[in-house]
Amino acid sequence: MRNRRAILFFLMWSAAFALALAAISFGRHPVAEVSRSALSNLDADKVNHLEIDRAAPEGKASERILLARVDGQWRIEAPFAAEADEAVVKRIVDTVMFAEPIDELTVSDMASLGRTIRDFGLASPRFTVILSDGGRRESYDFGRLTPSGEEVYVRQGGKGGVFTVSARVARELGRPLNALRRRRLFTFKRSEVVALGLKNAGEPFSKLVKAEGGWRLTEPMEAPADRKVVEELVEALCSARVIDYAAPGAGEALGLGDSEGYALSIRDPFGAVEKLVLGVPAGTNAVWALTPEGAVVKVEAALLEFCRTRQKLLEDTRVFPVEMKSVLSFSVTEGFPAYMLSRPSATEPWRLASPVDAPADVAVAESLLARILSLRGVDLTPEGAEGQIAFSVGTAETNFPSRSVLGGFLPDRLRLADLRDKLLLRCARTEVRRIRVSTAAGADWDATRSDALLEILEKGIMAEGVETVVFRAGDFERCGFSRPSYTLTFELDDKTSALRKLLLGAAAPGGGRYAMLGGSDAAFILSAATVSVLTKPVEETLEKKK
Repeated sequence: MRNRRAILFFLMWSAAFALALAAISFGRHPVAEVSRSALSNLDADKVNHLEIDRAAPEGKASERILLARVDGQWRIEAPFAAEADEAVVKRIVDTVMFAEPIDELTVSDMASLGRTIRDFGLASPRFTVILSDGGRRESYDFGRLTPSGEEVYVRQGGKGGVFTVSARVARELGRPLNALRRRRLFTFKRSEVVALGLKNAGEPFSKLVKAEGGWRLTEPMEAPADRKVVEELVEALCSARVIDYAAPGAGEALGLGDSEGYALSIRDPFGAVEKLVLGVPAGTNAVWALTPEGAVVKVEAALLEFCRTRQKLLEDTRVFPVEMKSVLSFSVTEGFPAYMLSRPSATEPWRLASPVDAPADVAVAESLLARILSLRGVDLTPEGAEGQIAFSVGTAETNFPSRSVLGGFLPDRLRLADLRDKLLLRCARTEVRRIRVSTAAGADWDATRSDALLEILEKGIMAEGVETVVFRAGDFERCGFSRPSYTLTFELDDKTSALRKLLLGAAAPGGGRYAMLGGSDAAFILSAATVSVLTKPVEETLEKKK
């Protein structure tokens, strides 16, 4: 129980003594014992209404601030509608409700001393606070500070005696309106964000969607996104804070229109969306922003730069984020035909599955696959663009959708026909029964004993290039196969085929000739050196006849 302390105010009826009376301490003279341990009897957890009426300072209008808690969240309802800072509002409510009365002057004390509420600044209170829990309602008037400045006079409900409480209560009630507004840019928690949009004025829109096991870019192209980069970005947005609020209606003047600035949006699992537009600089290290609730605020300029750099990183993400060893199929389409390669496992060689079933050139296939796996989002072009090449990749777990790039993406001098294996024929000389070489004129020679030809046959007759894997109209004639310059017939001890024919057609660029193995749909290009070895028996015979 407190010691009783008296309050004595010397009543003066002149203006000079009235000023002196205001300086007399409330606690120098004995009065009634303080009758309560806290101002309020309400349950703080149930309070859902807070009103603060502020007296008009000299030259300014009075201010009425109304806050309500809806669905567990505090909102400002007057003088305008806005999100409130939960922590700040809760601190104000608790500070008022749990303020501990220090001294008390009862109504009878005031009457015996000839004092009125005017003497404590309560006839026109600095603040009037109203608290409600939906059923009960309490109001408090706050007057001027005590002479020491450490306490403030307060009266409950416009009646009864006067208390003093810590001046800290008055400081909380005197917070600027903007200090009561929410400080988080976005209300969503990081774990609630399932989609993210990024757009700089005049540039394509980037959209990211949370998918099973990670994040994906869905605009401006379909591509997997770097999970770490996306989560860093979401964390930065959900933890970003407001530095200060601008006057209402300042958005358009600050470049924060729909088609201006840097626009951000986040979405939760229930479809709710919050949008933000970052605009022009707002002094040192800050930019203006238009918040989801339509307020113009200052935020750190670093947030804008962070978003821009992260967006660039996300668009550069690999389109096919897998290792080469896990790829079991891939396709490349540049007009017609489409080339598809596959293999049963990473330890087995690649084979063409389309447009023909044939062995593939492993070195060329893996070089092209490495290039495909290096594809980044920024390399992609919208579907339907002229000069496109389309790629797709498949693993044991996933068949990725086809993606398109411009033709210049392919390695220099790579022709898709070169994916076909360039080995025409290989055979041990012990398996050779006979080799005949004939010309278009009908001459015929036995080349079975040609060491040079047998040697190249054992090593393998290799083309230096593939002209086409599928003959189109005119290709057969153009390559000279309707009347081949030379025909080599190999009779072999081979269980699958005892007879092989190799046709050497017209001259090819570079001095070689077009070649075709009987039964094959491909036209190859043999080097001049290889052609020379294959036709040497003919040339030697013709030379002898001269």
